[in-house]
Amino acid sequence: MKHQIRLVCIFILFLAQLVISDKAEDCNLDACSLPNCRCSSAPSPLGNDIDNYPQLISLVFDDAVTDELYTNVWVPLLLDSSRVNPDGAGISATFFVPHEYTNYKRVNDLYNFGMEIAVHSITRNIYQDYWRTASVDTLIKEFQGQKHIISKFANVPSEAIVGARTPQLQLAGDSSIQAYITAELTYDSSWPSLSYTRLFPYTLDYLSTEACLLGAECPTSSFPGFWILPINDLQSTDGTQCNNLASCSISGSSEEIADWLTDQIEKVRTTVRAPMTLSIDSFWFNFTANSFEGFTKFMDRMRDKSDVFFVSQKQVLDFMKNPVPISEFNSENIPDPTNCHEQKCTLKKGNEDRNMVTCVPCPTVYPWLDDPDGNGS
Repeated sequence: MKHQIRLVCIFILFLAQLVISDKAEDCNLDACSLPNCRCSSAPSPLGNDIDNYPQLISLVFDDAVTDELYTNVWVPLLLDSSRVNPDGAGISATFFVPHEYTNYKRVNDLYNFGMEIAVHSITRNIYQDYWRTASVDTLIKEFQGQKHIISKFANVPSEAIVGARTPQLQLAGDSSIQAYITAELTYDSSWPSLSYTRLFPYTLDYLSTEACLLGAECPTSSFPGFWILPINDLQSTDGTQCNNLASCSISGSSEEIADWLTDQIEKVRTTVRAPMTLSIDSFWFNFTANSFEGFTKFMDRMRDKSDVFFVSQKQVLDFMKNPVPISEFNSENIPDPTNCHEQKCTLKKGNEDRNMVTCVPCPTVYPWLDDPDGNGS
């Protein structure tokens, strides 16, 4: 019996290697068309008349979901009833949720308020080499495991969790995409693109032309139908490229911060209207004076524009599959609500104690890589 199991495992690994070794070819525009295929080198899907199309902005967070951040940052920023999109729908954002220290009751709250819940790994390991050199097996445990944890303990439907971001934006090349596909994730948001090459989302049917930055290992194989949502870089005041607000080192009065953010969006809105991802480490609001007030002013300015929509990454992806003009665009994102019977658990993670708030009865031990259910087995 053990011999048969070993043979099955070897065969599965062999098949995985066949998939990974299928090197991508250069784009064939005649064979690649929406809604299921788009080359990174393809021209803008909006044509020349960009004014008729929405400027999409995704606010993206990858912090642990804590009660403090939920109450003091995300509620006033995202759930203010006066902040709506031009079509009258509430704004949305994407939360790439890591496991450790996350309050799954608050994840459920965010989902029920129309925010997208996506995956940011179980461990959120702080070392770049861990992610850059990780095996497919390790990455499956990290991302499939965290998808399972979110679905089970936050009561978020598994089919609603479709996106991933790897910590520190450190892709492990083809291994990352293979792990995502195994976890039934359909897009990645970990690949920065320089501000002067602003890209629209694309699939990995063909070889990507996007520059591979930050020392990451970028995929080179063909993964038909899997989407990349590039993080189009911003430019700090000294011209430095930056992919999240904390690394842009912006300072000044709230008015100056709002001016800089507005200028970053206007450069795109008036030229190509590629979707923009604003990645926000919530600690930025703590260590940068006037940042929260400045960001709030920026959002209020955008509210006055009839073509700017704050949407989730999933909504960007849906738009890319079928780009429509503003008159036909619907930014409403109302999920089927799910219940949460809050449970406060004190659990063991090895010899350490961990507090965990869940929507279901407490697990036996703190869920982790080889035990995402927390059964203690």
